[in-house]
Amino acid sequence: MPSTPTGGSLRYTEKNSPSPSMKSHTKCFAVDCPPFGISRSCTRPTLKQIHHIIESCKAFVPSISLQQLLLSTTTAALIESDFPALEFDDNWSFSGYTFQINQLREAAQALSPATTFRPKIILHLKHHRALPSDNTALVVLGNLKTLYESIGKKRVAVEHTLWQGLDDYPEWTVVQLRALVNQLRCQLEFIKLQDFHTLGAGRWLNDEIVNYFVDKWCADSGTTLGLNSFFAPRCLFDRITGTPKCGVLTAADEDRVERWCRKTVAKQGLKDWDSVFIPINEMHTHWYSARIDFREKRVDIYDSLRERCISNRKKPPLLRKNANLMLVLLWLTEVLSRLRGQEVDLKKNGGNGWVFDPHFKVHFQPNSYDCGIHLLWHLRHLLEFRQIKLEDDCQPRHLRFTDDMGGKRLRLAQEMLVDAGLA
Repeated sequence: MPSTPTGGSLRYTEKNSPSPSMKSHTKCFAVDCPPFGISRSCTRPTLKQIHHIIESCKAFVPSISLQQLLLSTTTAALIESDFPALEFDDNWSFSGYTFQINQLREAAQALSPATTFRPKIILHLKHHRALPSDNTALVVLGNLKTLYESIGKKRVAVEHTLWQGLDDYPEWTVVQLRALVNQLRCQLEFIKLQDFHTLGAGRWLNDEIVNYFVDKWCADSGTTLGLNSFFAPRCLFDRITGTPKCGVLTAADEDRVERWCRKTVAKQGLKDWDSVFIPINEMHTHWYSARIDFREKRVDIYDSLRERCISNRKKPPLLRKNANLMLVLLWLTEVLSRLRGQEVDLKKNGGNGWVFDPHFKVHFQPNSYDCGIHLLWHLRHLLEFRQIKLEDDCQPRHLRFTDDMGGKRLRLAQEMLVDAGLA
């Protein structure tokens, strides 16, 4: 029963004697907490936070309200009302899709704190008997959590539809790509405008773009050490001839590799990495890459040039173009294994089950300029599948390689703009 204690404030008291645990909250008093109704002073801050989340979320989910969140059908109704399905046809709008994706992303961010409030209310109920406002809050929080999860799924579905559409409508995609790249007039915080423009249709990617995504994606992966494009020419290739190093690699070579990799591990915040990705810029005319996988015991080289791959696969291993590079990579594998604290000796027992493929089967580029895009998409596959997946083996479809990689270019450009807060 409410009563008025000394001092004039309203305090909530119970007819029945409280349990011992309730006595610790005897200083709590009854308060009005719109729109939930009568609550307690200890619970009011949480209820106000819930109400604030609902109000702030209206900017992205206009139909949301406390009344809606008390209904079990809330999630489907809100999603259908505020994020209608978009049709992907010849008149599709890239901006329409990206706007909805951004709205969904912002809505999820606004709702995210609500997923942490339920334990707070449950804790308060250990000290008090439940009020109607407590029950209301728990129902609302349950539906907010469901809405948060549904919005995440909706965003992924819209993204997948967009990305697949970019591959299905290459002519329209090129138009959208040119518009997106050309409309940017200011420098990005982390990349120069001239570098960003190399993502445009028919352009050859430069080191800055490749290194940006290698560093970002590998840091996000937590398990793959992504070296930049300057590592190979300085540590694996002869600076004069531009060919892979040969002969005896010295202690100085090993020290240079270790120092470089330690810095990269620290920069990318990796704690327990088990693979290494190495982009290779061949004389500023062609991109390809190598990967060392300690978990799967593999060393592979990925090159999207058809003639180079097919012609070399027919040759004896030591006569293939990448034979010398593979030998250097074997040395690098042993060096990095010691850096990981799990030494590998490839000279013993025929390599101890390791597999080496100097010309791994990949999707071939039909032009002279998409090699950098293929390299980055090789990395996407390695992070997603731990190997390159081709055609029907690659699911979902939007991750598949295509002859026209314009859709992938547009995705990369959009990702950079999102990272810069410009999209």
